[in-house]
Amino acid sequence: MAELLAQIWLWALAPFQDPRIAAAVPAFLVSWLIGNRNTALVCAVIAFCTIKLIIWLSGIPAGGAYQLPVEAAAGVGAGMALMGVHGIQDRVQGLKFKTLLSSIADSIRGKR
Repeated sequence: MAELLAQIWLWALAPFQDPRIAAAVPAFLVSWLIGNRNTALVCAVIAFCTIKLIIWLSGIPAGGAYQLPVEAAAGVGAGMALMGVHGIQDRVQGLKFKTLLSSIADSIRGKR
């Protein structure tokens, strides 16, 4: 029974060897637990898509050989959910469409 449980555990953790998934899952879970259920999937997608950029910016070669530990990728995903993505959400929700259009029209006319 112990061998079966060990094999199931290894099989269940296999997807998390990829830092993109290791970043996206905590981002989704933290967003969900914070209460931002409408944007949890968006946060996970942003974490999934930007972890390679973070790896590249950190100077680690991104040629398929990830040297960033999956724990660090999970921390990056959770940090994105806590700090960046939901701060952007508040700004986007506070933006009025009419104000945006008038700002664009004023910049085209040359007014400030």
